[in-house]
Amino acid sequence: MTARTTPPVRTALVTGAASGIGLATTTRLLADGWTVVAADRDDRALDRLPDDARLHPMALEVTDEAAVDAAGLRADRIADGLDAVVTCAGIVRNDAATAAAVTDLRETFDVNVVGTFLVCRAAARLMLARDRGGSLVTVSSVSGLRGGQHRAAYAGSKAAVVALTSVLALELGAAGIRVNCVAPGATDTPLVAAAQPPQVRRAVLDAIPLGRYGSPAEIAAVIAFLAGPEASFVTGQTWVVDGGQTAGPGWRVPAATAGLEEATWTRS
Repeated sequence: MTARTTPPVRTALVTGAASGIGLATTTRLLADGWTVVAADRDDRALDRLPDDARLHPMALEVTDEAAVDAAGLRADRIADGLDAVVTCAGIVRNDAATAAAVTDLRETFDVNVVGTFLVCRAAARLMLARDRGGSLVTVSSVSGLRGGQHRAAYAGSKAAVVALTSVLALELGAAGIRVNCVAPGATDTPLVAAAQPPQVRRAVLDAIPLGRYGSPAEIAAVIAFLAGPEASFVTGQTWVVDGGQTAGPGWRVPAATAGLEEATWTRS
């Protein structure tokens, strides 16, 4: 009789874990049996997280280098090493390029690019020290692949995340650390719903062959695959999860409603 083996306990650190795709990813990984260190800048929002003994919430500002390094060490010690990191923390501002403030551009890049870099660097150092491989999953956007109206700062920052993913995959592959990126299309999160008036939403829907927005759970399913052992020969890739959105010409903000998005901030 063959003895049954207990699956290994895997540990993941998820940033931006208290809302949207980050929350869905945290929930999915817990359901798949992972131990999850769930980090978010809004410690009050951490109350939204599931009640699970394998969940370890922490407040974290991803632009704070010392705080990120300390959070990485804490996560690494919770369950004897990090197996995966998912960088969902991000910021969005929708402004026409000619109206965008340089301060807004800098803050967007600071959170989306520098924050992603700091989290990945901290995790990679810990994984290298333990010498047992691992997986880093970054989160970009279809806007980072081909741009989008009123998204100069956001699209630029998300394009940088794609490039950073490729560099990390090349540098870390020999150590068995896989690095991949997920680029969601229009996803039905509370933040997106608040940012888009009905006219814009209709324009977006018209540009999606599947005729609907994606759900955070659908994005999280792809993230969970890339984080886990079933994607053991996948690295350096950007996985587009967009309902076919990038197969077509995209969408344009209706001129009559363009100004409605000008001052919209979202952050997770």
